[in-house]
Amino acid sequence: MSDAAGLPSFIQELGERKVWRTAILYLVVGFGLVEASNLIFPQLEFPLSAASVLLAVLLFCFPIALAAAWHVGGIDRPGTASRTLPVVTFVALAVLCGWLGMRALPSGNESASTAVETAASPEAELPLVIMMDSAHPSRVYDQETLDAGATNADVISDILLDLPIRRQRELIGPDWHRDQDILQFDPDLIVIHYSGFRQGFSDQPRERLRLFISYFVDTDTRFLIYSRQEEAALRVSVEELLGDLESERPGLLSRVSVFGLESYGSLKWRSPLTSNPLKLRVKEILGI
Repeated sequence: MSDAAGLPSFIQELGERKVWRTAILYLVVGFGLVEASNLIFPQLEFPLSAASVLLAVLLFCFPIALAAAWHVGGIDRPGTASRTLPVVTFVALAVLCGWLGMRALPSGNESASTAVETAASPEAELPLVIMMDSAHPSRVYDQETLDAGATNADVISDILLDLPIRRQRELIGPDWHRDQDILQFDPDLIVIHYSGFRQGFSDQPRERLRLFISYFVDTDTRFLIYSRQEEAALRVSVEELLGDLESERPGLLSRVSVFGLESYGSLKWRSPLTSNPLKLRVKEILGI
């Protein structure tokens, strides 16, 4: 039987051996993996080329999956198609998928160019936001958060999850002393609880907070200080606390913002009344 005459038989046998079904299933699952990678890989801080590598691997494996389906489907049944057609078809498919896979892979020149651009351009690096708060029960705003043994910083980190930033949490308290370590990180923004360094309730000035901020007077780091009180009252307290630092380094207070939960209708973070305005405030501060 000639190859041309055996073509209808070969096409029919592809269906009988479930090769068509395998191809459709592979393409659907593969497309889903590629789409998911475009969403998940950036959140996991994978290299930009990771999704391209995944696509290339899927293309390389496509003819292998179809050839395996052809082989397994023909184990218990005699073939009716020409022996030449399957070989020619799968070889041609392997060449095509291999060529497409190679084109999907990022070239060395592109990778080197991206690396140079990232190293040379500070804007290419996502801004670092450090969230600082205490685990003391009187500091945690939501009962659900307290029951989970978490802090306000954990909730705020989740609120900012979808922003193009790098997030870092820091547990603080009266005995905390990592000021220099945080300074070395050179954060773009520090989101900190007004009373995070204190153990219990007190109306005394937050001198430990003032000391911490004093480490950053000569940097570009911005601060967002939050509390459950009214925002206007919190602003007055912060300006009084940092007044002498502002006198020494004019412009410091312009880098310090406040967020008073009572001004937004809820004293909890797990509420859109506060979580949405907080996210918007962070975006405004960072210009994103």
